[in-house]
Amino acid sequence: MMPDMTTSAAVIVDAAAYAQAVEDAVGAAAAYYAGGTSPLDDDAYDLLVRGIATWEAEHPDQVLPGSPTGKVAGGAVEGDVPHTVPMLSLDNVFSPEEFTAWTASLARRIGREVTQFSVGPKLDGLAIAARYRGGRLTQLVTRGDGTAGEDVSHAIGTIEGLPETLAEPATVEVRGEVLMTTAQFEHANEVRTAHGGGPFANPRNAAAGTLRAKERAYTVPMTFFGYGLLPVSDTEPALAERLTTSAHSDLMHLATELGVHTSGRTAVPDVVAHDPEAVLARVKEIAATRAELPFGIDGIVIKADLAADQQAAGSGSRAPRWAIAYKLPVLPQNQS
Repeated sequence: MMPDMTTSAAVIVDAAAYAQAVEDAVGAAAAYYAGGTSPLDDDAYDLLVRGIATWEAEHPDQVLPGSPTGKVAGGAVEGDVPHTVPMLSLDNVFSPEEFTAWTASLARRIGREVTQFSVGPKLDGLAIAARYRGGRLTQLVTRGDGTAGEDVSHAIGTIEGLPETLAEPATVEVRGEVLMTTAQFEHANEVRTAHGGGPFANPRNAAAGTLRAKERAYTVPMTFFGYGLLPVSDTEPALAERLTTSAHSDLMHLATELGVHTSGRTAVPDVVAHDPEAVLARVKEIAATRAELPFGIDGIVIKADLAADQQAAGSGSRAPRWAIAYKLPVLPQNQS
């Protein structure tokens, strides 16, 4: 059966409950993105934020400035390295009906039906931007608040799938997700406890904490999955044009050619689907293999594949309008 999640939201009865919900959600997001143990699992967090959004829609004059609904990553920790372009979050859908409604909204927005979607796993890790100059990896930056992130360049050389030198001397920014596979997570906890530390709660917290750690007596491996390529200020003009006009699926082929690891080398590669029914069939396929994957996913990312469709749809302050995350229920062994 198609994986489904409840579309209900947390019930917020008054302004005091709303303020508490905002505080709880922002605190949970901050802990999640800082690598700590979040007091809410993904399902509970999503329900809470949906409840906040519902209350705000009914009381637009009482929206708190700290609300997670208008922020990238729900109010994650900030950084001081400006992003080339904002690193946005994704809006969510939880059922086939919500996904179909999103595709209809997207078609209305751009004035045509989308006939090419990219469909792939939503990795349960930490988003980063990797900046290459002349093919050499020079800087790593976390998502942060979407506008600026934290410099974690000290982690260069410790992340599998993110080469220190590309196959071509390109000046480009690679965006993707850093995570720990199941095997890497088990190894990390063995090393951590051997050095007197407590075990990490889950692979995502382990990756977030490891990525930020600057002065540990040990290193443990992580894995990178690329999901985007974009030009920077001094990218060669022909490459810059290619990066801004190519379909997402073509960009992922280019990333692989450059030596960057993507989902294409896994059991759940990104595929191109040509209608909503084919997208939902792929969602079902990925969800069916989820428990056996050697890394964590918490949903499926669906994007308008063609650059022209993405440009026509545009982006809001928090999320692109041409992409959505189809969230899956939290697996018992993958709660955070």
